[in-house]
Amino acid sequence: MLSWLSSMRSKPVTWLLHMALATIVVGACVTHFFGVQGEIHLRADQAQTLTVRHSSVSLFLWDFQVVCDADNNPADYITELRLLDRSEVSGDLTVDEGTIRMNRPLKYHGFRFCQSDYDSDQQGVVLAYNYDPWGIGITYAGYALLLIAMIAFFFQPHTYFRALFHRLTTQWSRSKAVSLLSALAVLIIVLAIIMTKVVTPKPPLQPVLQTPLLGIHVSVIMLAYTLFAVMMINGMIGLYAAIAEKKAEGAHKEKLSTINYQLSTLSQVLLYPALFCLTAGIFIGAVWANMSWGRYWGWDPKETWALITMLVYALLLHYPWLKSLSVKRSNSETVCQQSGLGHTWKWSVIYHVLCVINFLFVLFTYFGVSYLLGGLHSYA
Repeated sequence: MLSWLSSMRSKPVTWLLHMALATIVVGACVTHFFGVQGEIHLRADQAQTLTVRHSSVSLFLWDFQVVCDADNNPADYITELRLLDRSEVSGDLTVDEGTIRMNRPLKYHGFRFCQSDYDSDQQGVVLAYNYDPWGIGITYAGYALLLIAMIAFFFQPHTYFRALFHRLTTQWSRSKAVSLLSALAVLIIVLAIIMTKVVTPKPPLQPVLQTPLLGIHVSVIMLAYTLFAVMMINGMIGLYAAIAEKKAEGAHKEKLSTINYQLSTLSQVLLYPALFCLTAGIFIGAVWANMSWGRYWGWDPKETWALITMLVYALLLHYPWLKSLSVKRSNSETVCQQSGLGHTWKWSVIYHVLCVINFLFVLFTYFGVSYLLGGLHSYA
């Protein structure tokens, strides 16, 4: 524990990364235990009073309309409200106006109102409301800290990622390393673009999908999935090389060992941007959900399995540290740099196997959830 705390002090960005995740968890707990969520049904001919703890507001539906595009497909829902608020001190009644649109919630005295549904005669609406004056702010602060930490991490010196990257470039000549990494980057970008085009819903889009966050959310997630796919391919090739290495002799055996080691190192390097992209994509989706439905997490099957996938790869990210626990040395970072995953046949094979197994979670998150579990992301 003391060595871990010392390591955290020497790596402030890594410490900030963990603190950001802790802040997000704290915000989620505040929302869960102290926030209030629900739905309220409004008709054009009646007012409804909503009271939560010491806050109350009376809502009157002034107007509702479905905005359609040129092809008569719904493009937006607009709800016009009159909000009646009586002062507890003077007793004066104030009337405010408010508008709710898809992906544009109405904020009023600690309440957040979002469009949820509407009556078939378009004379009534169902609004999702959220009263959470503290939890959302804490969670969003965690998101901001996490984004800063993930970007700054790649510039932090003396990290295991830096050691891995240096190891990778020293294994190859500089020109070979630049050529191979450039080709890999181009391949990853092309695959991510193709996957994004494939998974992006085709027009006409539902009103909730008509936001710039759709492209950002899908692109970042697909980039992460592409990197995980490259790691899985590396794992399969590495396992083949490891099996062949056992049967080979002489120079051929040494060549296969080198290939196995390099693939393991490359997969470890790719894991960092892959996991960070997946994490960013999940939290971008959470912000979008908060804008659309008034809550940033609803345990929808897709988002739940995306979280599970993130945690599985996060365990893989900490695998060098877990591996070091089995070695009787106090400095886990030194162990990782000296022995390294891939320095031995055993650890290289274990890492390749985990890369292949973990990718099954990616496949289930995308295909399994979409076709078996459904939910709000059934179109993705």
